[in-house]
Amino acid sequence: MQDEHTPYGTKTPAASSAGTPESEVSKQWDAFQRDLDVLGRQLAEIGTHGAALGEHFLASLRTRFDEVKDRATSYKAATEQEIEAARRMAQAQAESTLDDVRARSTEAAKQMWEKAQPLREGAKDVGEGLLRAWGELRASFGKAAQRLHTEGQQANGTAPVPTEDRRETT
Repeated sequence: MQDEHTPYGTKTPAASSAGTPESEVSKQWDAFQRDLDVLGRQLAEIGTHGAALGEHFLASLRTRFDEVKDRATSYKAATEQEIEAARRMAQAQAESTLDDVRARSTEAAKQMWEKAQPLREGAKDVGEGLLRAWGELRASFGKAAQRLHTEGQQANGTAPVPTEDRRETT
């Protein structure tokens, strides 16, 4: 299949290989600049034949060529400025969106922390209750062990009978 070329010497988008749009545009501008340079050289060569073509015609042709070249350069600069402005705007929007997401995420985390406060307090109360219960169980097991020990000694007749002063009421 033959390559289809634009007037600037580049392949048409349908026939070009896949690449970034920026590189394709850059290639097209480079090809356009080369074509303008070739046209400028050709105009200079025509200038050597000034007598045959007429000086006024050649000056007019040279002026129009310079105008076209200047407009192409200014158009390229303006296009690059627009692209850069769009790039900056997109970056600013992305940063703004990221800042918004961070703020919402922080706010959501704070809300979750506040909602979980009763759960944390409940867990703390449960832990304190378990400590109290463990202390009471330990004391109860100690008393029970003491009673068993005392009853065992009384059954053997080796231990003195506890007096009313030493008994604890529960």
